[in-house]
Amino acid sequence: MGFLNMLMGIENPLEEQDIVSDMLKDSKFALISLGRAVTEVSNPQLKALIYSNLLTAVEQHYQLSDLAINKDWYKPFQTPQQQVQDDLSMAQNLT
Repeated sequence: MGFLNMLMGIENPLEEQDIVSDMLKDSKFALISLGRAVTEVSNPQLKALIYSNLLTAVEQHYQLSDLAINKDWYKPFQTPQQQVQDDLSMAQNLT
């Protein structure tokens, strides 16, 4: 991102909040994939390995979510109206 953005004149690097949001999205996908895999595999050793990875992924997702909530980057307890209002405010600040 750094050098290429500099060459192209893009001076808006990703912020920590953007990185954490992307990591949360990827974490959710990993949890869904591992959950599906553990229910579909028939080999007991492989099932145990995938299940262990699923438990680890859940713990890491909780840690990442807690970090985002504590930094006020992720607000899971807002009402839908509050979420829309925050999104509109952020969109207006972009222009």
